Amino acid sequence: MENKSTDRIILLDTSIGTENSGDLIIMDAVRKQLRSVFSRDFFVSFPTHDTLGKSAYAWHKQSKFTFLGGTNLLSGRFIGRNTAQWKMGFRDAGEFNDVIGIALGWQSYNDNIGKLRVPRQLLQKYFYSKIFSNSFLHSVRDSYTQKKLLKLGINSINTSCVTMWELTEDHLSKIKRQKSDTVVLTITDYHLSQDRLDSYRKMIEIALTNYSFVYLWLQSPNDYSLLSNIDIEGFEKIRILPPDLRRYDSILEKGVDYIGTRLHAGIRSLQKGNRTLIIEVDNRATEIAKDTNLPTLNYKNIDQLDDWINHDQIMDIHIPFDRIAEWKAQFE
Repeated sequence: MENKSTDRIILLDTSIGTENSGDLIIMDAVRKQLRSVFSRDFFVSFPTHDTLGKSAYAWHKQSKFTFLGGTNLLSGRFIGRNTAQWKMGFRDAGEFNDVIGIALGWQSYNDNIGKLRVPRQLLQKYFYSKIFSNSFLHSVRDSYTQKKLLKLGINSINTSCVTMWELTEDHLSKIKRQKSDTVVLTITDYHLSQDRLDSYRKMIEIALTNYSFVYLWLQSPNDYSLLSNIDIEGFEKIRILPPDLRRYDSILEKGVDYIGTRLHAGIRSLQKGNRTLIIEVDNRATEIAKDTNLPTLNYKNIDQLDDWINHDQIMDIHIPFDRIAEWKAQFE
């Protein structure tokens, strides 16, 4: 599977210019998986959260491949340099016209290209067809995203999220089935509503009842501000972990349970060999779970959490290793 040449590889990096530590988890996996294919090559990163300039264009002309790191930046909303997550315009698409996706995801159920006015629909489809390579299969994280790209005429293969590519049967079989005495929680600071706040409060209260030690990892700085809107009895017992991936890893490596709304924080827990439950708050965990049996619980069903905690749990996750190998084999 090893590429023998020495070339330049461009990474359109979703972890640059963002305060969300989940993007660091994604790009850590992207680099690791691409390095397994391009072990001798030079990698150069440019941000997706900022506009590209002459330097990026020059590097791209010298590169053999350009990869877009997996995250939920695909959207039915009109793409352009004013877009928050992917600041690419039509001029950029003219230069970066051979981008290859690795574990890409569609943002939400609500942004439908069909809802745009016809001129914008056509522009959106033209943009995606222009910027993405038509010579390679693109890797996507779920069937929902694959169907969206198929409507745009873009060929893709459902490989699951790149952060899950090392969750082998052997790795998962070693995860303890019984609850630990320590749990790490996460919450999400966006798409808030009263029922979500109530769900977060119940999640934390159930955790405080069932675990001797309760940590809360701040994947984004605004997560801490969110806590001020949640009335929690026993809040002083919660140990706050700052939004630093190394600190988070150090706790996971001690052997804990993970329960929380942050998808990639949960997958990081699985990578470290921990019993994990992801609370669904958007389409990402929901769609990945449909394809892979990722352990999830919808936030509206948070009353079922106590039962999950106090019963043995098998991390029976199904990763499409054959499709991952097929995607990698394109670059041999």
